[in-house]
Amino acid sequence: MAQSFDQGKLSGTDIAYELLQSHGRPMNYRDLIGLILQKKELPESPERISAMLTQINLDTRFAYAGSGEWGLKVWLPTRTSKRMPSITLMNKSVAYDDEDTAKTSLPDGEDPENGEHRYEGEGDLGEAEDALDDEEDEDQEDTEEEDEEEEDGGGPKGRW
Repeated sequence: MAQSFDQGKLSGTDIAYELLQSHGRPMNYRDLIGLILQKKELPESPERISAMLTQINLDTRFAYAGSGEWGLKVWLPTRTSKRMPSITLMNKSVAYDDEDTAKTSLPDGEDPENGEHRYEGEGDLGEAEDALDDEEDEDQEDTEEEDEEEEDGGGPKGRW
């Protein structure tokens, strides 16, 4: 491939692109910028090196390869698959499929209808649960009596 560096028409980044393309692998930024300035027949100075490195950094055709080397972005490997992590939230493992819809699997012993966890040997509470219901009923009756007293203007004593 013949290199056609017309110093008046090509920008520094265009020259860098052609240099890297002909070189075929990443180059150290100092060597690359030195060649660019040489092709443009400009003297090396810290300001010019800094300005050229900034232009290369901002140009999307280039990619930093590490250890001070720059290459072409087209040389980077392409990502072929997206991996979605499997996460566990509140004892439910969630896996995502391609349509980003969650599929949940419940741990053993968990009731899928109400989300409650039942342990082995745990069943219907029967009489204990009925006793609690009776206490709640009594509390409800007491509250209704207090409300009636407040409506009458008497109100329960000891309250503000």
